[in-house]
Amino acid sequence: MDDAVTRLDIPGTYNFREAACGALTPGMLYRSDALHRLSPAGRRRIAELGIGTVIDLRSPFDRRVGGRDRLRGTGAVRTSIPIDGASRRVDLKTITLGEVYRLILDEHQHALGRIIRAIADADGPVLVHCTAGKDRTGLAIALVLEALEVDRRSILADYAASAPNLAGEWTHRMVRKARRFRVHLTDDLLVILGSSPPEVLDAALCRLDRRPGGIDAYLDGAGVDAAVRGRLRAKLLA
Repeated sequence: MDDAVTRLDIPGTYNFREAACGALTPGMLYRSDALHRLSPAGRRRIAELGIGTVIDLRSPFDRRVGGRDRLRGTGAVRTSIPIDGASRRVDLKTITLGEVYRLILDEHQHALGRIIRAIADADGPVLVHCTAGKDRTGLAIALVLEALEVDRRSILADYAASAPNLAGEWTHRMVRKARRFRVHLTDDLLVILGSSPPEVLDAALCRLDRRPGGIDAYLDGAGVDAAVRGRLRAKLLA
């Protein structure tokens, strides 16, 4: 699994890597944290990777707080498919990462389907990112891998690779930002900020497994039908 956890050196990012490296066609699907701090060197690296489509999952609020993607000179075109990390109805004092994932899967099924279709239909390599590159991006990539019938162990390993990339400077920065907004940081919120426990994603996927028709029915309901899955396989499986 060492190849699956390799972080690419893209200056201005912390969690930029190939999705499920070793399970997919190399150099076709990437995942990352936000791109608003990309340096000129980072933009050159994205151009060298040939990434033509960047799918930004951040909400308008995320972009106002974090900043716009810095893609000038990369040759990449940004597509916005916003997903709120959690419903505005949640109580930040009690919310857990598992609850965030339940809300995203329940409230944003069609947006997740749009993401998968955009990946399947894009010309050339694609990058998917949100703020940290672990939750919204993690669920979207996990569903792509489920549609491709990648084994669950590899899906969870790919997801778990975010935490070591985000440890340290990235998480400290997010903690400072949360405190500026006067957010009381519970242990569960700290997990939401910077952790990617594989058991949490596994529980979210197992919940979909238990629905009538399982994950296949969820994907069908999201507009990821057999034709889309065929295009996805042609693009991402050599």
